[in-house]
Amino acid sequence: MRSLIFTILLLLTASILGGLAIWQLREGSLNRILGTPHTSIGGKIYPELQPESVTSITLSSGETIANFSKLGNIWQATTPWRDRMDPRAALAILTFANTTTAEDFIPRDKLDPALAKLSAGSVQVLLNDASGRQRAFFNLGRRTPWLNLPATENAKPIPTTYLLPLERGRKSHVYAATGDILPLFKDGFKYLRDHRPFYFNPLALEKIRLRTAQGELILGRAKPDSPWRIVKPLDLPTDPVAMKTLLEGLLNLQASKLSDRSADTLPAGEASARNSQIAITPFGGGAEIVLELLPAETPESRETRATVSDRPETLFTIPLKPEPNLTSISELPLTVNELRDPKLTNLNIASIRAIAIETATSPTILLSRDPPDSWLATIGGKAQPANEQRLYELLKSATESRAIGFETDAAPEDLSPWGLHKPILTLTFLAANSEALAISFGLDARGNLFAKRKASPGIMRLENRFLETIATRPHDWRNARLWALSRVDTTAIVRTETGSPPLELRYDFLGETWKAFQAGNEATANLDPARANFLLGILETLEVSRWLSTADETALAALEKPDLRFEVTEATVDDFGDPIGENKQTLILAPDPATRIIYGKRGNEPSPFILAPETYLKLSIPLLDE
Repeated sequence: MRSLIFTILLLLTASILGGLAIWQLREGSLNRILGTPHTSIGGKIYPELQPESVTSITLSSGETIANFSKLGNIWQATTPWRDRMDPRAALAILTFANTTTAEDFIPRDKLDPALAKLSAGSVQVLLNDASGRQRAFFNLGRRTPWLNLPATENAKPIPTTYLLPLERGRKSHVYAATGDILPLFKDGFKYLRDHRPFYFNPLALEKIRLRTAQGELILGRAKPDSPWRIVKPLDLPTDPVAMKTLLEGLLNLQASKLSDRSADTLPAGEASARNSQIAITPFGGGAEIVLELLPAETPESRETRATVSDRPETLFTIPLKPEPNLTSISELPLTVNELRDPKLTNLNIASIRAIAIETATSPTILLSRDPPDSWLATIGGKAQPANEQRLYELLKSATESRAIGFETDAAPEDLSPWGLHKPILTLTFLAANSEALAISFGLDARGNLFAKRKASPGIMRLENRFLETIATRPHDWRNARLWALSRVDTTAIVRTETGSPPLELRYDFLGETWKAFQAGNEATANLDPARANFLLGILETLEVSRWLSTADETALAALEKPDLRFEVTEATVDDFGDPIGENKQTLILAPDPATRIIYGKRGNEPSPFILAPETYLKLSIPLLDE
């Protein structure tokens, strides 16, 4: 008898253990029977959750229930409204569930539910996958008094929220869970509804259509990596900055309020023809998505109603004028002149081979280069190295100057209203492929500056300071190098400063030695050789800031009483290197006390020049110790 009972007990035990084994194989653990151990501090509360596997989100708070389903890459709400869920909110919920960790925990029966707000009014979150299996199920209470303090330097403290897992076998502990997504669930979950009319990938857009009171404007591009162009009403390049503003604005455009379209009566027929439209079309033949804006009730209205074609049950209230933390319609570039490229040119500097500068009052200046050689300036048939600073200023202005207005896109027969019938300046750029771009500039009766490309009918208005950056006089293009001074041949420098006797420096290049004389006495013992070498180096590489006209009265008047004078002596040699004489070069400098501009002049050279103040200070460096 005992053996039979014992046998039955063994069979029963074996059945139970076998069942448990099968359960474990199917479920992965015995947690549903024996209960799941609580999460340790610092551990993930849902370590096995994979956000990409979640296809439905169910939220409840009190009597309000919200259901969301993932269709493709878009989350849609089915209750309490049929509309698109804000993808940022879906991401926040999934990220919270996937990453939240236990900062602390407490047995559920030891915590006052009212304190944690885990009873009435709490938010319940249920995440399921496509097969309907629970991936996470929990209650969220209020924020806890504790903060998570990351070990990372400069990291901000992370708030924590009371969280009660609701899966079978996990209801025994409440956690202080890192993160706080409670603001998403305020006011009956209304913030989970996407308040943005558009949801798109900017890289996937093929066309943007704009209909305003000014007419219809269409922007398009051939491929995702092609630049945007205006294709209607004119074929024009767009301003990349304006296009970036438009695309970002459409992405961030947000309604201040959403309501059900069935609750409102919208105008139809002729009245709807007065509506403005912003429509986007993706590549791949997708349907056009149209945001239709009803006319504002009054000119002072700050917002208006709108509909979106792919969200037929929703009525949007869209800001027309700037509002805090919202993008408004007035902030979007929606006109041809706002979206067109305002740059004077789109020249590729590396491809330019020649530039002609023509004015009515000066001879034509031809700048040219044959890479890798440097730029040459040819004036009156005489070529010389071009002034690199003037060239830099010209190219910078030609490629960076932007129109401040567009006068017309027609081809007016009479150009005199803009002074373009007799241009004050014409710039012609020649590329390596022999393609030429000619631009004429004119002044109207009020002195405003206008520009017109030879091959284009349009006329644009520019800032008058553009003319100041274009050197049009022959002397402007002289090379900035003042003289060809050689350290090897230099034998003496005499520097004369106002109020001091001349200081004579004698230099021996082979011995790299200096001697100094002043007021008939040798002053070599007081001379600092390092400073003398520094002075010679400055004189060797001396460059002017700007050459001036030979008749510049201000410069000539200042130079009548120079403050600083140099006389540099160089040894001259024959073809065999034998000394045959000396060559002396002089330099005078004078600052204008009124403007602090440093004027200079070299020997019998007719043209004065302007010298940089910092260079003048270097040339004035004290050479003798006190």
